[in-house]
Amino acid sequence: MSRVDLLMKMTVEKDQRTNSGEVEQHSVKHAMSVFSDNLRRMLLMNVLYVAIFALPFLFCVFVWPLLARNQVFANGDYNFIGHIGIGYPGVVSKMSEGYEILFAHYMKLYVPILSLSIVPMVFGFSGLFHCLRGYMWGENVRPVKSFFRGIKKLWKPFLIVAVCFGVFMCGVLYACTWHLSLVNTTGATGGSWTVFIFAILFTWLAVTILEFLLPMFACYRFKLRDALKNSVILPIIVFPTALFTSAFTIGIFLLTRLGTALAFIVGLALIFVGFALIGSIWMSSAQKTFGNFIKHLYESNGAGSLTQKKARRGVNPYKKQRAQRKAQEGTLVGQAAMRMQQENGSATTEEKPEKKKKQPTKHVSYKRKK
Repeated sequence: MSRVDLLMKMTVEKDQRTNSGEVEQHSVKHAMSVFSDNLRRMLLMNVLYVAIFALPFLFCVFVWPLLARNQVFANGDYNFIGHIGIGYPGVVSKMSEGYEILFAHYMKLYVPILSLSIVPMVFGFSGLFHCLRGYMWGENVRPVKSFFRGIKKLWKPFLIVAVCFGVFMCGVLYACTWHLSLVNTTGATGGSWTVFIFAILFTWLAVTILEFLLPMFACYRFKLRDALKNSVILPIIVFPTALFTSAFTIGIFLLTRLGTALAFIVGLALIFVGFALIGSIWMSSAQKTFGNFIKHLYESNGAGSLTQKKARRGVNPYKKQRAQRKAQEGTLVGQAAMRMQQENGSATTEEKPEKKKKQPTKHVSYKRKK
């Protein structure tokens, strides 16, 4: 299936913006400029979001593993110098026993609670993305009032997505924990490596879909099925950009595995500005894609086309429109728009009923009686 056919399957409608301003095409540059211009409001909004929704998740990611590792290895009598060439003869390393206890703790308690903490974190994005869409569109946004208004308006689709994503991540975390336990104890197998690689790829794809799905809930009023369909099609159309943005997001959390000091810095950044910055990049990138595809398809379908102006002598008001259409004929959106117009035109001609032929009238002559 070609990319034009994928564009034809998308559901399009008018977005929810209240002004007529256009979104800047350079998504990262636009996100950084908006973020810097509204830095104080972004700080307030990020701290409000973290305090209500994201604190359990941050505790599970940055604090709990450190406490569990210290508790297991500090209180246990484990010898870690065997098999490395400096231990006494006959000394056996018992480090694997400590890892067995640690990963058993992860399997029983840590993974379920971490998966549960993902649900309020994703649900809280309803207020965050409602504010961010207004900032990117240049609307007047009050951080606290607009934040709770977004939760009131968008709570249902965000709650459904949050629960589904939490269940999905629970399975991914169990698979990754099982593989890491084998790496640190008996040794990983080919099957565990396969499961681990597929878990990472599926997480990458899920975050890529969320990158378009959550901003789409804030910018449009699609049904859940239509929004999910569009969020699967758009990453295929803009594949490199979508994967890079999702990899940047996942990479921020993977930095916590490189050391305690770096994890502490990343955690503080997320508490004060991190979630608002990541959300700004997601929203700006998604709005750029929406403007390039959904908006053009909506306008080319006739619902959002420009009104025709009255022609004046010596002036051709349609010249600019014809030039724009000719320039778009070679693009994916132009090809999809032309195909939509052809299908709509053929459908109207087929459904148009035939006119009944006018029956000839009979001419009757009347004679006056004498």
